[in-house]
Amino acid sequence: MEEYYQSLEDFIIGQMDHTPMDIYNKVRLHGYIGQHKAVQAISLMACRHVRRLKNVFVDKIPKDELPPKDNYLLVGPTGSGKTYLVDIIFNKILSLPTTVIDITSYSETGYIGQDVVSILTRLVNAAEGNYDLASMGVVCIDEFDKLSTSKNSAVFAGQGTTKDVSGFGVQKELLKILEGAEVDVPMELSHSAYSARDTMSTEFVSFVALGAFSGITKTINHHNQQIGFGSSTEKSYQDSIAYKLNEADLRKTVYFQEYGIMPELIGRFSRIIPFHPLEKDHLKNILVENTLKRYEKEFKLINTSLKIDEAVLEQIVDQAVAMETGARGLRTSLFSYIEEACFDLYSHPERGGGQIHLFLEKEEIKWEIK
Repeated sequence: MEEYYQSLEDFIIGQMDHTPMDIYNKVRLHGYIGQHKAVQAISLMACRHVRRLKNVFVDKIPKDELPPKDNYLLVGPTGSGKTYLVDIIFNKILSLPTTVIDITSYSETGYIGQDVVSILTRLVNAAEGNYDLASMGVVCIDEFDKLSTSKNSAVFAGQGTTKDVSGFGVQKELLKILEGAEVDVPMELSHSAYSARDTMSTEFVSFVALGAFSGITKTINHHNQQIGFGSSTEKSYQDSIAYKLNEADLRKTVYFQEYGIMPELIGRFSRIIPFHPLEKDHLKNILVENTLKRYEKEFKLINTSLKIDEAVLEQIVDQAVAMETGARGLRTSLFSYIEEACFDLYSHPERGGGQIHLFLEKEEIKWEIK
C-alpha cells in the first residue's frame, strides 16, 4: 500500500496546477465554440479532480475529510459537442489516463459482448499498463442513454429475477464501479472472462457519462402538464432531436427512471449538465474555423486551394439546423459537395495547383476546378 501511494504521489506532483479559468481558456484555444455553462462546469470538475488527488496523495489529507469524487452526466442533442469537450479537457489539456468507451458494445457478465468491468481494462491501457495511475484517471461513457430498458418506471420491480443483456444488467454492474470499489480488472481485453486479473480501486476514478436522451422532453412535459405547470421546454422541441433542456428538470430522477435508467445509477452522478442545440452563428463559426480549415490543409498538401462562397456556407449551416445534426453534420454535408472534385483531383494528381470552388447556382450548390 505504501508503494501504491508513493507512485501516485510522484505522478501527481508532476501535474500542472490548472485553475478552472486556465482550463476554460485552453478549451477555447482548441477551437471549442459555445456551451458556456457546460464548459465552465466541466473545467471546474477537472480542476477539482486533480486538486483532490493532490490533497490526498501529496498533502496527506485523509480522504474522508474531503468531498467524495465527482461523476458527471452530460445530457444534450447529438452534435452539441459533449464528446468533443471531454476529449479536449481530459485528453488534450490534462495528462491524466483517460478512456472514451461506447457503452452499447458492453453486456452483462457472461454474455456475448465486452464485460462491463473491461471498461477499466481500457483505462489501464490508457495508463500504459500502470494500474496505480489508472486508478486516478477518467472514464467517459458515451451513448449512456442507450442503456435505457423501458419507458415505464414499474420495470424495475422484480427486475433482478431476469437477465437483460444490454440494458438493466449493464446498469447494475456500473453501480459498483461508479460508486468507488475494489474491482478485479482483466489484464487483457480479449477473452476477459478467462484473462488474469488484478485488483484496482475506482475510489479516485471520475466517470463522465454522455447521452442524447432523445424523447425525454415528452416525459418532462407530460409531468408538468399533469401537475398544472406550463411546459418547461419549447413545444416545438417535443418530437425533435435538437431540443433544449431546463437544468432544474434534470435534477428530477423520476424523468430518467421513466426513460429507463435506474434511479440508483442516476444517483451516482453528482452533477447533470445540459448541452443545448448550437445556435446558427456557432455552427457557422465551427464550419469556418474548424471543419473548413481541415479540408484546406488537406488540399494544400496536394497544392490545391479551396474556395467556398458565403452563400454556400450559409446553406450548409441552414441544412445542419434543418436536419438537427448539429456540428457533427457540418463535415458530412460539406464533404458531400466536394467529394466528386476530390475524386477527380486524387485520380489525376497532375491537375494539382488549381482551386476547388463551391458556388450557388439557382439554390443548388455546384463545384468547379479552376
